Amino acid sequence: MLFDDVCLSARQIHDAVRDWEREYGVCESSYWVIFELLWREYFHWAARQEGRDLFGKRLLPGSSANFLAWCRGKTGMPFIDAAMRELASTGWLSNRARQNAASFLVRDLNVDWRIGAIWFEHCLIDHDVASNWGNWRYVAGVGRDPRQCGFDVHKQAEYYDPDGAYAALWQAPALSTHPEEP
Repeated sequence: MLFDDVCLSARQIHDAVRDWEREYGVCESSYWVIFELLWREYFHWAARQEGRDLFGKRLLPGSSANFLAWCRGKTGMPFIDAAMRELASTGWLSNRARQNAASFLVRDLNVDWRIGAIWFEHCLIDHDVASNWGNWRYVAGVGRDPRQCGFDVHKQAEYYDPDGAYAALWQAPALSTHPEEP
């Protein structure tokens, strides 16, 4: 069987995970696959409801020094800089790193959330319009849930990278410059 033409639905993934759980038992990883799958489906539903409003106002501000430093992984916050360098080098970030990077850009650097969403859209190899823009709206407090939901990135770094190994890994000077810097 060739896998070039395979397309999986959310229902197929859900059912496969539940089958796996029946055979091997529920675990934290299987829980999180289902949890994130449900969030993805929610964001797709919300995007259909929002239409163009998903993307915010029409006029975008220009880029700023803070935005450029964030894109280049040069904010001075090692946990965030590591995430942005990982993104530039691999085109991928964990959900936790995406949420922290977004929160830092919006809350700490005071940059318009839409510019960050556009940058992620440009960089991510697994980009999904509804999930990306929905999550950015959530972090910025402009989506369906207007509560301020910023992360304390210092606490996040202490919890998820207590020995600084992740930050150290991505601080290497010989990183790829892909994608092109803004």
